[in-house]
Amino acid sequence: MQYIHKKDNNGWLMPDFLFKKYWFWFKDPEDVSFCDMVNFFSYHKVDKEGFKRKNANTTIINLKQDLNDIWMNMRKKFVRKQILRGEKNGIVVKQDSNFKDFKKIYLDFRKKNNLAKDAYSIFVNNGLLFSAYYNNKMIAGGVFIKKKPYIRAWVLASLRALEKDGKTREIIGWANRMLIWEAIKYAKNENYEMFDLGGISPHSSKKTEISLMEFKESFGGVREKCYYYHKVYSPLLKFWIKLRKII
Repeated sequence: MQYIHKKDNNGWLMPDFLFKKYWFWFKDPEDVSFCDMVNFFSYHKVDKEGFKRKNANTTIINLKQDLNDIWMNMRKKFVRKQILRGEKNGIVVKQDSNFKDFKKIYLDFRKKNNLAKDAYSIFVNNGLLFSAYYNNKMIAGGVFIKKKPYIRAWVLASLRALEKDGKTREIIGWANRMLIWEAIKYAKNENYEMFDLGGISPHSSKKTEISLMEFKESFGGVREKCYYYHKVYSPLLKFWIKLRKII
């Protein structure tokens, strides 16, 4: 059996006091030595002994296209017009390292929408942050994960759900679109080939998931299959997972 050894891998160790859990992005599943659990994200459907597979969907923009073609494939009123309004009204989007301000937006956003929160350190250590500012205040941000030829939206968050003022919500909506566009331009300039806007749920009955899917697909990408794989090596961790399900 072939193993990836820790010193040879390009995954990362997830924060956990008891167990060693590794994550690999854009890679087909392989066994990993010296860990309790391993997770893979891949665009390939494979059968690997001992691994459980979860099928999912995402939306992909081909970055081999001309940038102007990518722009024109976006929905005119829902995306392009909103981006131009944001630029005209002074929203500034840039790639920076202001994870401190983004953290509060992220935590408030996840709480407001009743979403699970990941260990924040993994974003800081492994993510690429784009931030949107209005009047020198961060109003939205997005963390992306990259490994050539792929770049993928990992987590997006903004103040929009927390605002009651209609005009402010509109401004933040512009910023959300500008974030994606800025990340696309960055990826194109850095010679990435595939821009992944992150998971979608086309068969969901939840309005929030349908709205999110419509938002992502409005950028002109195509729907693609993707796959998550995981394998648990530790008997103790297997027992703990079963116990949590019972509880």
